Amino acid sequence: MNRYALACLGALMLVACGGGGGDGGDDSHDVAAQYAGPIGSSDTARGAEVYDSVCSACHSSGPALENIAWSAGRMRQQIREGSGRMPPISENRVSAEDLEAVLAHLVTIGAVEGEAAPPATGGGAEPMDEEPMDDGSMDDGDASDTGADTDA
Repeated sequence: MNRYALACLGALMLVACGGGGGDGGDDSHDVAAQYAGPIGSSDTARGAEVYDSVCSACHSSGPALENIAWSAGRMRQQIREGSGRMPPISENRVSAEDLEAVLAHLVTIGAVEGEAAPPATGGGAEPMDEEPMDDGSMDDGDASDTGADTDA
């Protein structure tokens, strides 16, 4: 086989197998359903701590994660299953809660697209519709309430 045919065959194999690198922004990777979904944490500080202790040993000098803009599902799958030179990271090493915090941190560096979960409100209390009055009493916003006693 001549060199040209071999070169074409090699290029075709790279394209068919997904080789050839790329800019990292291609998120056409099939994500298993178990990994899909929004980021479940807003704790970027905890995520940075876990990232520094578990991930940075390789990613500070190895594959750069900044601005690759993967989906949260793709990043979850990469972390849990690994691929290439990256080993899988089990839930025994990084809990599900910590994984979500890492994803929230990765949003801040552009490694994961989307938004972290909104911060917890602390108890789920309903917001008050009433506003404080000058005398300290509460106004419920009812314009028909004049404050006068009609049962005289």
